[in-house]
Amino acid sequence: MRKLFSIMTLLLILLTGCSSGSNYEISIETPPTYNGESESPIIFKVSEDGKPVEGLEVVAYLEMAKMDHGEIHVEFQDKGSGLYESSVELPMAGEWIANIEVEKDGESFEEAIIFDVDEE
Repeated sequence: MRKLFSIMTLLLILLTGCSSGSNYEISIETPPTYNGESESPIIFKVSEDGKPVEGLEVVAYLEMAKMDHGEIHVEFQDKGSGLYESSVELPMAGEWIANIEVEKDGESFEEAIIFDVDEE
């Protein structure tokens, strides 16, 4: 019983250490579009307690919600005022999921956002 209690305590400590104290809110400011030929801009807005957050490392893994087109890795650039921009060439319009990873000072935060991509 003592071993079980020790293992559970250790797991609780590890899980607490891995969680982020940040409460980032992430929204899609400009969703990409599909035109079949070129990249399109994609912009996320990151805020904390209603204020824009700068200086983050932002990466997203995009995948289509209802079809398997694989996963598209996208790295974002900090444009200031909480805006993070990149560009991406998607294989088709429709419903997409962005699995977003945000990191700052060794702490990380993850969020998934569902958005629609329209055809140009």
